Amino acid sequence: MVNEESHDPFRVLIVIILSQSCTDIAAIKAYRTLEEQIGITVNTLAHANIREISNSIRSAGLQRQKSKALRQLARIISQKYTGDLSEILHKPISDARDELQTLPKVGPKTADVLLSIYGKPTISVDTHVERVSKRLALTHPKAKYEKIRADLMQLFDLNDYGNVPLLFMAHGRKYCKAIGPLCATCPVRQLCPYAAKT
Repeated sequence: MVNEESHDPFRVLIVIILSQSCTDIAAIKAYRTLEEQIGITVNTLAHANIREISNSIRSAGLQRQKSKALRQLARIISQKYTGDLSEILHKPISDARDELQTLPKVGPKTADVLLSIYGKPTISVDTHVERVSKRLALTHPKAKYEKIRADLMQLFDLNDYGNVPLLFMAHGRKYCKAIGPLCATCPVRQLCPYAAKT
């Protein structure tokens, strides 16, 4: 779904925000319902009723907070960026990242996911990426988001930045699980200090 409409960064950002603290399936359902019931454009969301937005995105959870954020986001983009979020994406990566984080419900991870989708050189860090990075000792065990991101960006080639989160997420889901990691069958167990301890 994101691929079909990736020409519109506003729509992509809506999907990313809806996916916060919920499954991809729930986020997609909420996105489709929002599209059907209200429409996903800067103009429609900027003028939509909060309750109607909230009802349409219920499947994604946290609908009260998300509905307010979506309308506020649409209004800011309408007023400050004349309805076009791509203006931010054309800025240098550090400026674009900082500016995105001034928007509602856009923190470092959301900004990095959006920027990465549009080919900007950054690495997003979700719970799987954090866990795998720490277990493989690619970052400090107590490192926070920015430190993990910086360490990974130093370790990997710039051309691989977009693949790093995808590979780490896949590895975290299949082998390096939060509870009951499958260290015995893990393909990188001989490189992993965590596996050596278990």
